[in-house]
Amino acid sequence: MVSMRNVARLVAVAVVGSLLPAAPAHAEYEPYDTRLVKTVINNGKPIAFGASGSITVPVTVQIAEDSGGLATVDAKLRSFGGLFFAYLDGPADHNMTCAPVPATMFTCTGAATFGMGYVDNTSAGLPVQLRLDGYAYDSGRYTLLSDPAENVLLLKKAGLMAPEAGTGAVRKGGSLTITGKLTYPDWNRLEVGGNSYYSAAYAGQPVSLEFKKAGTTSYTRVGTVTSAADGTVRTTVTADASGTWRWSFAGAGVVAASVSPDTSILVHDVRPGTRR
Repeated sequence: MVSMRNVARLVAVAVVGSLLPAAPAHAEYEPYDTRLVKTVINNGKPIAFGASGSITVPVTVQIAEDSGGLATVDAKLRSFGGLFFAYLDGPADHNMTCAPVPATMFTCTGAATFGMGYVDNTSAGLPVQLRLDGYAYDSGRYTLLSDPAENVLLLKKAGLMAPEAGTGAVRKGGSLTITGKLTYPDWNRLEVGGNSYYSAAYAGQPVSLEFKKAGTTSYTRVGTVTSAADGTVRTTVTADASGTWRWSFAGAGVVAASVSPDTSILVHDVRPGTRR
């Protein structure tokens, strides 16, 4: 659930955009030896948001502090450019949980939950930085920024329809035509009703068809096709065994990798002299 504090942030997003200058790594202001040692945003992976809903981005930091502890921690994620800006979940000045390991080193954890309204097209592909503000127990004020090498990219999550293949059953050795569609979210345009961003066709992209035979645990790539002008993908294969099919997109530019939901296809082994 998006925090009330982040809801308030959305109301003032235009003002926030003017408060996001580029900044150097680690501390801007640390006269009391409070230092950011390590930052892990979203487990070190790009943040991929699609056309609707919300996502939660975990954050973990290690902070060196020799005054005995951190009295307050106020953390936020922001992009360099664009409008993306999100406070970590929780009350102001206390939105990360910190524990000493050892006494002069603290591990702090938290998460930022956000959804529609936090992103725009200019945010896509930009690095996301963590900023922490607060006070140590000795009343020393600190402002800490994640190292650029530890920032992660904000990407658009591709949309992939589950494979469609007619009735879901086919005779062994018969032809199976499988279709789908590849899209990406336009973060500056809403669908009718306003409940999601517009899903634009993603043309000219390689999309792989993968198959997992019934009774097995891994997928095998069957082939790769290129998405058409309307984003559709289509290929015909020979039905050799029952199993599940899915489409897979490796990602390109500001659009992240994506895998479609799978579709099960039952293959009937009809031999001469039998009736089905």
